[in-house]
Amino acid sequence: MAVLVQLKEGLAGIRLHIDKEKFSIGRGPENDISIDDGLVSKVHAVIEIMENKEKPGFDYFLQDQASTNGLYVNDEKIQRHKLSHGDIIRLGLSNFQFQDDVKNNMDETAQLQKTWIPGVFYTKKKSKS
Repeated sequence: MAVLVQLKEGLAGIRLHIDKEKFSIGRGPENDISIDDGLVSKVHAVIEIMENKEKPGFDYFLQDQASTNGLYVNDEKIQRHKLSHGDIIRLGLSNFQFQDDVKNNMDETAQLQKTWIPGVFYTKKKSKS
């Protein structure tokens, strides 16, 4: 399942699960995410979930709903955009990071390595053979 993580001053905040086929974002109270911001339209954007026909899993598409102030992904104005893990979505003064629990790159596995300091671990990227 994918989530939107609200970002405030560069720090992660509330995690909002995208748990239905059409997920709306806007200023109006009828939205799945309601944002109290005068720069956000009543219904600003929609995220649509579609089953991927080529591989197991889902694709997530973000679409502007003719908003007044536009919709941005990674600082580029968009009308419709296929979301990827880590994308930053901006509408009005709000920023969200899109996180997909099922990442497309399952080839890499992080392994915890113990340090000499008790309770401290680090990850070392697994080498590709």
